[in-house]
Amino acid sequence: MRRILRRPEGPWTTAVVVGVALLLASVFLPLWQMNLKAPQYPKGLLMYAYGYKFADNPRTTYNDINEISNLNHYIGMKPIKKVAEMNVFLPGVAALALLALASTVVGWRKRLVRLLVVGGFWFAVLFFLADLQYWLYHYGHDLDPHAPIRTSPFTPKLVGALKVWNFTVETRFAPGFYLLLGAALAITILPPALATLKTWAGQRLGGRALTGVPQ
Repeated sequence: MRRILRRPEGPWTTAVVVGVALLLASVFLPLWQMNLKAPQYPKGLLMYAYGYKFADNPRTTYNDINEISNLNHYIGMKPIKKVAEMNVFLPGVAALALLALASTVVGWRKRLVRLLVVGGFWFAVLFFLADLQYWLYHYGHDLDPHAPIRTSPFTPKLVGALKVWNFTVETRFAPGFYLLLGAALAITILPPALATLKTWAGQRLGGRALTGVPQ
């Protein structure tokens, strides 16, 4: 058991606690949002993309997702619906959080386990970006040739504004994405930063003790 388990180390454990907290918090907030404006909706239609679902804007009386799907129909885009990847988001977050927490006490192949944890956090960020970009491309290029309004294929932006006929599409990352990114940064940067700070503080306090300076 001594080879498999060990006592938690301060810098890594602190980073894991911060990273897991941010990771779990990202579940409850949208990762991305799209605001679609058209003449008949001057205030716009707002759709939120969570890791596991799409959601309407709770502050309006519109059924935003259905309305956006109906508008998309005129230019031949498919209706918005949950994709297969969303089904693995919550289990993936739970597995990553458990792996990270377990890494604080695992002594066997400690370095490898920590690299897997850091890689897992960054994989979550990069996979979300790549998957979102894929579906934006897919929706903008797989157009119905018999749509009422014919338009050239296009790709909505990850972040930014796009004009398609009388539709203005504005997209941006939502708070959940920044929590997800913050979790990856925390698990990567905090361990060496805290270890360096601990060493510096120890040397400084040790130097004071040797010179007789009151602490």
